[in-house]
Amino acid sequence: MNKLKKKYHCSLYWNVSDYKRGGIEMSKRGFLLAGLMASSLLVAACGSTEDGAEANASGSVQDIRIAYNLPAEHATGVYFETLATEIEERTKDTSIQLNPSTFPNGQLYNDSQLPDAISTGGTQIGQITTGFLAGGAATPLQITDLPFLFDSWEAMWAAEDGEYGDIFNEQFNKMGMELVGWPGYGSVELYGTTEVKVPGDVEGLIMRGFGQGASLMLEELGASPVSMSSQEIYQAVEHGTIDGFATGPSSVMERGLHEVANHGTDMMLALISFQGAANSQWWDGLPDDVKQAVVEASEVAQEASRKTAREGDERYKAELIENGVKLHVPTDGESEQWRQAAENRHQAYLEESGEVGQKLYNLVQEYNAE
Repeated sequence: MNKLKKKYHCSLYWNVSDYKRGGIEMSKRGFLLAGLMASSLLVAACGSTEDGAEANASGSVQDIRIAYNLPAEHATGVYFETLATEIEERTKDTSIQLNPSTFPNGQLYNDSQLPDAISTGGTQIGQITTGFLAGGAATPLQITDLPFLFDSWEAMWAAEDGEYGDIFNEQFNKMGMELVGWPGYGSVELYGTTEVKVPGDVEGLIMRGFGQGASLMLEELGASPVSMSSQEIYQAVEHGTIDGFATGPSSVMERGLHEVANHGTDMMLALISFQGAANSQWWDGLPDDVKQAVVEASEVAQEASRKTAREGDERYKAELIENGVKLHVPTDGESEQWRQAAENRHQAYLEESGEVGQKLYNLVQEYNAE
């Protein structure tokens, strides 16, 4: 975790009575000497930070918090850590110097807490998992939870960078947040203590879902889905509270889940990106040059995160196999069974998400076709 960067505040004032000790007033010479010493401290304090950072030309420095729920080495962490570095560098010559501190791996808020923390200003920037959003404006955004939504990485990225991403930001604005970027995650698969090859194999299992779409699909297939933060999965499997879970191969390796779950799938149940969001009130109060610097910082961070997500996905799956996890690659017939099992979720989403949801869904189909 980055060290919090404390600022020294320049709030010094003069009052002759402050220099009286035991009823005896300081001498004129002593008063002047004290004044010179205090002036020197004032100059040293203004624009200084505990870790040596300096204010920019405007003399204005603002500490900000960036919180997310995955390890710093994960593709999601790469986004937020790169974002912090780029923001600090790019705001050195803007009207406000932003001085970010990052809080990875749920150290400040976990994934279920982050939406409220961001919208209420508990953190200026943070990770959003759409499955933990609530309210009418969030309903169309549950599209990210749909199994087998995007056919390729390229289709997903094109959507995020286009009108699909613009619509997400419009909905975020209704919830007190500003979309600043798309932290990469990777693929989502099913893992557990028993082998799963076809949809019928999940019947009777207690499974931690990944978003509403996958959870409801599992329920339709006869499983009992439960909602829990990713930090809780290890203990839940170890104690037999759940039989399996939906998550990415990256999380399985990073969180050591392969130690308690020795079976998994390799069928790209979903391709996932999270959202990097800022508190709207904080964002709206930033000068335009600072906003532009943050946007440019996010573009750099997003590119690094996507590269890490794609390259890491295959690497993590190989590491899982090396660590004894058996990954089942469905046959063409088995893959078709899984896609048919997901059709009800797609249809239910379209019925529940209204015009905005229909627009998002149509855009996805266009990007998949391209």
